[in-house]
Amino acid sequence: MIINFTKKVRILTGMILTLLIVIGGGVYVYHNKNSVQTLNVEEGKNLNKYIIDVIFDEESKRLMCNQNIEYVNNTNIALDKIYFHIYPNAFSKEEFAPFEKDEMNQAYPNGFNEGYIDIKNVLNNNNKLEYEITGEKNDVLEVNIGRQLKPGEKISIDMKYNVKIPNSEGRFGYGENTINVTNWFPIVCVHDDRGWNLKSYETLGDPFYSETSNFYVKLLIPKKYKLGCTGNIISEKSDSEKVFYEIQAKKVRDFAFVLSDKFKIKKDTYKDVNINTYNLNETLSTEVTKIAKDSIRIFSDLFGEYPYDTYSVIASDFFIGGMEYPTLVMIDQSLYNEKDKFLLEYVIAHETAHQWWYSVIGNDEISEPWLDEALTEYSTVLYFEEKYGKEVGSKLIKTMEIQTRNYSSEDIFKSTTQYKNSIDYSLNVYTKGALAFNEVRNKVGDEVFFETLKEYYNTYMFQNVNGAKFVDLWNKKGIDIDKIISEYK
Repeated sequence: MIINFTKKVRILTGMILTLLIVIGGGVYVYHNKNSVQTLNVEEGKNLNKYIIDVIFDEESKRLMCNQNIEYVNNTNIALDKIYFHIYPNAFSKEEFAPFEKDEMNQAYPNGFNEGYIDIKNVLNNNNKLEYEITGEKNDVLEVNIGRQLKPGEKISIDMKYNVKIPNSEGRFGYGENTINVTNWFPIVCVHDDRGWNLKSYETLGDPFYSETSNFYVKLLIPKKYKLGCTGNIISEKSDSEKVFYEIQAKKVRDFAFVLSDKFKIKKDTYKDVNINTYNLNETLSTEVTKIAKDSIRIFSDLFGEYPYDTYSVIASDFFIGGMEYPTLVMIDQSLYNEKDKFLLEYVIAHETAHQWWYSVIGNDEISEPWLDEALTEYSTVLYFEEKYGKEVGSKLIKTMEIQTRNYSSEDIFKSTTQYKNSIDYSLNVYTKGALAFNEVRNKVGDEVFFETLKEYYNTYMFQNVNGAKFVDLWNKKGIDIDKIISEYK
C-alpha cells in the first residue's frame, strides 16, 4: 500500500530523524549468506490473460487502447456477468478525486484537471456485449456476457477505450517531470467467497484488490521518453519520432508504467534480478540503486526469494511518498535530497517489502489493510535491523511505541473507510500494526517467527489471502496469535 509521507505525516516522523542522527557513524554492507536461485515464474494455465495495445498521444495526454482479456471462471458458480474496475473515472469529478481535502492543492498544483476512461465498445467474438458503467464513482464496468460461464470455462472479451490522464501528482497523472500511468485499464474485479468485490477508489490507503494474471502490452510513445514498467521489455523498435515497445509480465496482479524525458537510468543486478533505478536527481542515483539492491537481498533472505527477474525504483511526481506496483515502485522525487536521505531509504525499503506483501501475496486492501501494510511496515524495521544492526531496529520500534502512546490509537484491524484521516490510518495500521508484529516475534522467538513468514510466503505465492488464513497458519503451529495481539484491537 501507499506509504504516506506528506508534510503533515513527516512532522510526526521527526523523532525518527532524530534517532538516525543519534545512530550516526558508519554502516556495513549486508551480505546474504543463504542465497538460493531466483524462482522461475512459469505461465499459469488458470490465470487471466490481458493483451493491451496502447498509443500515447502526448499533446492530449490520452491513451488510445485496444484490450483483449481471456477471463477464466475460477469460481465454483456459473457467471453471467463480469465486472471490471475502471479506476480512471474516480478522477473524472473533483468530488470523486481520491485525495483528502487538504491534499487537493498538492494533488492538483495547477487546479483540478479531470481524468477518465471512455469505453467505446465491448465485444465477444466480434459480437457486441451489453455493458453498464456503475459504482459510486462511475468506476465499475458491468459486462453482460449473454450466457452462463461455467466454472473452469474461459471467455475472450475485447474492448476499445481511451484514457485521459489528469494533470495530477498522485498515482495516476502527470506533473512537470513524469507521467504516472497506474490503475489505468479495465481490470477484472475479484470474485471471492463474498461474491464480486466492487469497491470504489477510496481516499485512504489503497483500494486495490486483484488477481494474479499474465500481461502482454504493446506501447507506442514519443521517442523522447524513457520508460519504466512492470515486467520486461522483450522488443523495442524506433524511428526518428516514436518508440514501439513489446512488454511481457507474467504472474503479476497489475501493470503500471511511468514515462519521463528526464530520467537518468542506473542499473545493477542481484543474482538473476535486473535492478533499475530511474532518477531525476543523478547525485543520489548510486545510493538509491544500492538501497534497491539491499532491499531485494535482505527481504529475499528473510522471507523467500524475489520471484521476478526485474525490479525498478522510479522517481516520480508523486507528492504522497511511495507506491508499489508489481516489479516497480514510485518514489516522490522531492525525497531525493540530502535532507531526506533517511526518509528516502525508508520509503524505498517499505515499498520494496510490498513486492512480497501485496505483489506476490495479495489481499483485499480496503477490508483488511493491516494484512499487507502492518507486515510491510514491520518488514521495513527488519530491513534497518539487518542492514545497520539490531540497535537501530530497536530504536525504530521504541519510536513507534512513543508515537502510539502519544496518539489516541485505535483498532488496527479496521477497514480503510473506518479511519478518520491519513494520520489516523497511518499511525494505527502502519505504526501500531508494526508493533503488533514485533510483539508476535518477541513471544514466539526469531526462529518460529521467520520460519512462519517464509511458510506463509511459499504457501500463498500469487494467491489472495485474508486474515483468517494468516491466523490459521500460526494456529496450526500451536500459536494463539489472537491472544498475542489482542491489545492491538
